[in-house]
Amino acid sequence: MSVEEAATTKSPEPTDAPMDAAPADAAPSGPGERRRPRLNLAAALGGGERKRGKSMFGLVLGTLNKAKDEDKARSASDAARKRQEIDARLQKKLRRETESVRRAEEAKKERVGASRKEEELQLKDSIAKLKRARRPLLANFLSTADDIPGAGRAPAVFPPRAAPAPIFYLPAVLLPSQQEFLDKRKEEEATAAEVEWSAWKEERAQGVQEIATLRAKVAEYEESVKSAKKAAEDEAMAEGDEKKAPQDEDAQMDVDDGAKEPAKEETKADDRTRSMRSNTEEGFAVWAVFVVRVYCLLASLSCCEACSRWRRTFPPFFKHVSLNMPSWHCLGPSLAMNKV
Repeated sequence: MSVEEAATTKSPEPTDAPMDAAPADAAPSGPGERRRPRLNLAAALGGGERKRGKSMFGLVLGTLNKAKDEDKARSASDAARKRQEIDARLQKKLRRETESVRRAEEAKKERVGASRKEEELQLKDSIAKLKRARRPLLANFLSTADDIPGAGRAPAVFPPRAAPAPIFYLPAVLLPSQQEFLDKRKEEEATAAEVEWSAWKEERAQGVQEIATLRAKVAEYEESVKSAKKAAEDEAMAEGDEKKAPQDEDAQMDVDDGAKEPAKEETKADDRTRSMRSNTEEGFAVWAVFVVRVYCLLASLSCCEACSRWRRTFPPFFKHVSLNMPSWHCLGPSLAMNKV
């Protein structure tokens, strides 16, 4: 016996695996045996269903991921849109505030310029009025700076100066040349004063017009600043109302309509109690009137005395008598008439 036959005929060693669980890909023991095919466990356990389940799970997972991505994109777009709106609102507010500050500065500058120009105009007007009043008066006097033709040059009383200050004087007796000089200068000074005053009036009118223009600009700037502030306040109030509107709607939706019914019932109960109290008081007042009549009948008292006594004793119950009864009198006077 050869070695191969001995290995083939050798008894198998005991193993833990069962005897019938031979491997699928075991080599054939003999030349005439066929190779056993490998078992397809996936097909045996429903491989088609498993593949279908995997594909469905993949589709669902892809749909969820797509929805998640769309939600992220939408939230990102909403956030970007809100950010853009906030940026635009802030830019608009910044421009409005910058414009308001600029207009306020311009209004302040124009106001200061108008005040300064008005002060200068008042000062010039005072000087012009003083000149107009003093020039005709000074024309009645001679001065050391006058050059009177025909009069002899008197010796220099005052030392010569580069710009001598004129000194006005009036001799007790005037020479003919001095009198002629004074008369001529009076006419010239009067004419010059009127011409200067006319020119100043035109300049003053122009200055007043410029001041009025500056005042109008100041008023316009102030009005624009006020309108800008009012627009900003209105916009802020509108934004607050828009934010508050959803909360108010939610609060109105949370209110229970059934809560209004107890309030109506309480109101009806109060009205019923009030009417019962009023009826009771009226009935008691009628009963009091009846008692007064009986008392007057029995005691034979006068009407005024009994009525006044009962009215002082029960004032709350007699307030309905004049309202609900036409008139009432006790029987005292009638009894007195019968006795007579």
